[in-house]
Amino acid sequence: MSNIDFSTILAISIHDTKNALGMVLNSLDGLLDPATGECRCDAAQVARLQYEARRVNDNLVQLLTLYRSDKGLYQPRFSSCLVYELLEDYYLSNKPMMDHRGVTCDIDCDPDLTGSLDQAMIAAVLENIITNTVRYTRDRIRITAQNVDGWLLLDVEDNGPGFPAAMLGRRTIAEDAPLDPATGRTGLGLYFCALIAQMHDSGEQRGYIELSNNGSLGGGRFRLALPM
Repeated sequence: MSNIDFSTILAISIHDTKNALGMVLNSLDGLLDPATGECRCDAAQVARLQYEARRVNDNLVQLLTLYRSDKGLYQPRFSSCLVYELLEDYYLSNKPMMDHRGVTCDIDCDPDLTGSLDQAMIAAVLENIITNTVRYTRDRIRITAQNVDGWLLLDVEDNGPGFPAAMLGRRTIAEDAPLDPATGRTGLGLYFCALIAQMHDSGEQRGYIELSNNGSLGGGRFRLALPM
């Protein structure tokens, strides 16, 4: 991993999970009529519950993976997969949340494109990035995957405000070392994504992530680049 102390990661993960669970509890309280105790079905609150529950799941997956990596216990499980199927499965599982938020998602990927990936971890990266993209986009997301000169380039673009200038460019686990929870921006998500990318290597080249603005939809673009 890096020289980041795991106790720092644990504290940050607990901080993020606590906040997400707090939102879940508040939403659950709002679903109950205080006078009758009956459940009031509110689509907006249900969507918010789904979003926050995914955040909790993301945090726990990240925490377990980072712990195993820190202890030398995690070994990536690479297997050949159809990239389009991986993206489509993720999209279909998240479509209800996107629909409620009025977000449309397009997938641009050759159906025959294959890659040797740790599918569980790439799915976790997608979960982390797209859950946050749904939060910040205006109403559109585009997921693109292509083979360019021996690299699998997987881009997630949106039409939101884009990334802050300080976040742009290639990200590494050194740059994305988690921050003090008191700052409000922990950096744990990008740290996790950078770590998973670097686990994918071809012997000479390692995967990386890169953030940029002014993508095809005019907003931010998250790129996951993996050597084929």
